[in-house]
Amino acid sequence: MEKNLLCYNQTMGKRRRSKEFKNNSQVIDMEQARAQRLEKRRAERQREEKKAQEAARRKTRGKMAIRRSRNRRRLMIGIVVMVIIGLISFSVINIISLKREQHDMEQQKQELEEEKEQLSKELENAGDLQNLEEQARDQLRLIKPGEKIYIFPEEITQTEETTEAEE
Repeated sequence: MEKNLLCYNQTMGKRRRSKEFKNNSQVIDMEQARAQRLEKRRAERQREEKKAQEAARRKTRGKMAIRRSRNRRRLMIGIVVMVIIGLISFSVINIISLKREQHDMEQQKQELEEEKEQLSKELENAGDLQNLEEQARDQLRLIKPGEKIYIFPEEITQTEETTEAEE
């Protein structure tokens, strides 16, 4: 094997190497140095893998931990699904109540329109002489000359109206 001398002028890349060269200027077998570096790296990888395996064992603790994590995942999915169902049902109930309210408002609008039509008809008839005479007779109890007015007690008129309504 060929032994190479480390030269101070070569670019070493790291200060550590250059300091080693200053402190120790011995002949180094390049193949042996490479083999040592590879062995060092393998040992570091093995230590890291052992650490990762140990950490994985601590976290999972075997098959029971996997089952627990699956159960937790299922529980979380179930909770999320229940929340979504709750929100959807709340929205549907809200929509139904708004539709009912809209229907009630439409009915009220229609009733008010009918009342408006009736009042507009009464307003048109308000200037009519026949309507004025009828209002004067009913509300003010006015009579024409030569007419007689008969007033009955309310009890008699109410009982007659109820008997007529029953028939």
